[in-house]
Amino acid sequence: MSFIQTYPRNESRLKFAGESAHFKPLLATAWGRALIAGILVGFIPVLCVIWFFFDQQFANQFTQEELEQWVFLRSIGLLGDALPWICLSAVILLIGIFGKRRDIATWAVFLCASIVVSGAVVNLVKFIFLRSRPNWHGAIPEGGSFSFPSGHAATIGAVAVVCMLRWPKLLPLALVLVALVALNRVMSQNHHITDVIAGAAFGMTSAFVVQWCWWKYHPGTFADMGK
Repeated sequence: MSFIQTYPRNESRLKFAGESAHFKPLLATAWGRALIAGILVGFIPVLCVIWFFFDQQFANQFTQEELEQWVFLRSIGLLGDALPWICLSAVILLIGIFGKRRDIATWAVFLCASIVVSGAVVNLVKFIFLRSRPNWHGAIPEGGSFSFPSGHAATIGAVAVVCMLRWPKLLPLALVLVALVALNRVMSQNHHITDVIAGAAFGMTSAFVVQWCWWKYHPGTFADMGK
């Protein structure tokens, strides 16, 4: 038996506190798909305007001394690193397995899968656009990663969606963290504004897609959302 708990559509079972028996992922509904598609399509002209008229204007506007003054902002950028989150999800997965908590194991795998998918999409897009980072000054360092979109913003975006789906009340905090990580990447001259906007959008969308695909083949897997 798999350690990931799934529930058939018509199977009667004990409900978690606060569970909605009619829960469906956002992308499982027609209006949800239209909403996500509309947001992504609406982002295109906004990104184009910012790319051509604002990115270069704000590039290299912050000095290292100014960044040093924002100690908390410099540190919060670490929340956009994918590796610590993957390690955390592995730890949570082990806790779920050994504690025989399949719901915990499910969410750990969901978190890890969302981060991995968002990372794969972001890196593919990076090698399509091959955009230089603001701090490269025309020279690409050896082993340097390209700028568009931001991998850090994508990671925290995916994490934010997973946390929001699991604990809806954390939505304001999740969005604040996304904004702070994005601001960190711009102030540190690692990314342009459009990089972090697109990165967060890719990360959030990846989490919704992973959730939808998982739910599609294992209905009820996320029936305990928001408990």
